[in-house]
Amino acid sequence: MTKQAHKVPLRPLLALVLLVLVIPVSCKGPDMRHSGAPQREVPPRNQGAQYDGIDISSYQGYIDWAKVSSDKDIRFVYIKATEGATYRSPHYAHNITQARRYGLLVGSYHYLTSTSSIDEQFNNFSTYALRDVQDLLPMLDVEVRGTWSRSQLIDSVDKFCDLVKDHYGVQPMIYSTMGFYNKNLTPHFNKHKLYIGRYSNSEPEINWEGEYTIWQYSESGIIPGIDAYVDLCRYRKDGWIDEILLPQE
Repeated sequence: MTKQAHKVPLRPLLALVLLVLVIPVSCKGPDMRHSGAPQREVPPRNQGAQYDGIDISSYQGYIDWAKVSSDKDIRFVYIKATEGATYRSPHYAHNITQARRYGLLVGSYHYLTSTSSIDEQFNNFSTYALRDVQDLLPMLDVEVRGTWSRSQLIDSVDKFCDLVKDHYGVQPMIYSTMGFYNKNLTPHFNKHKLYIGRYSNSEPEINWEGEYTIWQYSESGIIPGIDAYVDLCRYRKDGWIDEILLPQE
């Protein structure tokens, strides 16, 4: 049975039309970094902090992110997602979901090997490290040449970076130790954001006028909520995290 439409009084209807006309209407929706989520705020830098962030893998096991987030020096976290063509960190989903839940800015990284093709490795990474749950640039961990020559390594890193650019819309950050980077990758990748490991009181030095973005200065950090040593990282003095945010789509 069809219901009869109610008649609407004319004066209230005119008033409603006028109200709609005078209210400013924005054609632009809420500022979004990820689909369905508001843009993440960049935390202020704690100038007195010993470290600004950490990077983790399944080596650290189960992590209590409620406890980790109580350490107000930690502003960002890089989480290992994949390695080679087939390995996927079993703790990745828990870590990235919970770290974001407790307000930390997160990024994901892939460990490069010479044992499988770049296409296979990128497919492994991109189908596991989904774009809409990332806050920071994807990162490529390059620490070994394996069976590649120096030129083959550079070509392989180049190809992976191109695939990242096509898929995520940005060039990835590159992680390496200072010695390995200066021997194998400089100056070809000096324009990339560089996450450089140097376990020392001295900052990383990049050959050919390169500059690091993040310095991994310790591999033996102790953080509440993590039952293993953790890599501790500092952002360079004249920069901050807004430089490595993954742009919204």
